[in-house]
Amino acid sequence: MKFFVAGGGTGGHFFPALALIECMLERGLNVEFVGSQRGIEYRFKDSIPCKAHFLKSHPFVGKGPLEKAKAVYYALTEGLKLLRHTSNAKGVVFGGYASLPLGLALSLRRKGLYLHEQNSVPSTTNTLLSKFSEKVFITFEHSRRFFPQDKVIKTGLPVRKRLLQNFIKEDIKESFGFDKGKPVLLVMGGSQGASFLNQLATEIFSSLPLQGIHITGERDKDKVESFYKERKLPVKVFAFSEDMSHIYGASDLAISRAGASSITELSLFGIPSLFIPFPFSARDHQFYNAKEIEDLGGGLVIKQEDATLQKVINGIELMLSQRDNFSRNIKRFANPYACQDILRLLVA
Repeated sequence: MKFFVAGGGTGGHFFPALALIECMLERGLNVEFVGSQRGIEYRFKDSIPCKAHFLKSHPFVGKGPLEKAKAVYYALTEGLKLLRHTSNAKGVVFGGYASLPLGLALSLRRKGLYLHEQNSVPSTTNTLLSKFSEKVFITFEHSRRFFPQDKVIKTGLPVRKRLLQNFIKEDIKESFGFDKGKPVLLVMGGSQGASFLNQLATEIFSSLPLQGIHITGERDKDKVESFYKERKLPVKVFAFSEDMSHIYGASDLAISRAGASSITELSLFGIPSLFIPFPFSARDHQFYNAKEIEDLGGGLVIKQEDATLQKVINGIELMLSQRDNFSRNIKRFANPYACQDILRLLVA
């Protein structure tokens, strides 16, 4: 039996797909990756540990008529090319335009299609393909309502094994040069950073006696780092990090956007989080992602238009005063065995 995994265009679709592939290879399964020539997955192609197919797929949502026509054309033509590779195959599609050709190929075969929806509000691709799928794996309970109920199984989001390490928090804090007896605030704005959060973070660290780790994205890194150095504030600045396990391990609480991967990773480490969702996320899915954590008692949500410095400080102080409760509750969300649960159903 051959397996295909498709996901890309953005990191939110690609990195969970990569985590599942790594898990499948550990099980000795024959798996190949499908992505787009124009997505983030092509830039990270050297990190894909199996045969990879990069197709001429194009985004559809939010594009003009000509771009939409091009997207449909390539989805169909590339999907038809995949037909000859998918006889007696199963595939897991992680949504987004990059995975639509594989989804169409398996839909035409009327078998072997499995979906994973990362966000609380599903992608157009997964909504379309769910009618032809065997199962739909979900991360957030909120997304259950968008799919055929007899197909939905909540597995959580796959994360890469190297992230799931055990550390002694005090030792990691010392490795960063922090005082191990004082709280560390992590601020991160997703894979591209977030100028709003970057500005807010400088105000927070200027106002509160906190140590911090601030992931800025490339654009603002030098400016933010200079700000902290000039004021001798104990904040470590990174444009991005490929060693997030140590950063999470050192952190006591976080301020973050509300992408599915960020929420899952913060949950796995039990880090109480104040989420400021990206206000222009598709169908406001980041707000609904974060709301599920707030409803569990594991974090707080403040919309960007309401995120004044004082309101954010109040949220930080509340989470610090009840950190153990928040930490315990946010841990209830994540499933560290998401990959294994998906494979149990896929290989059955």
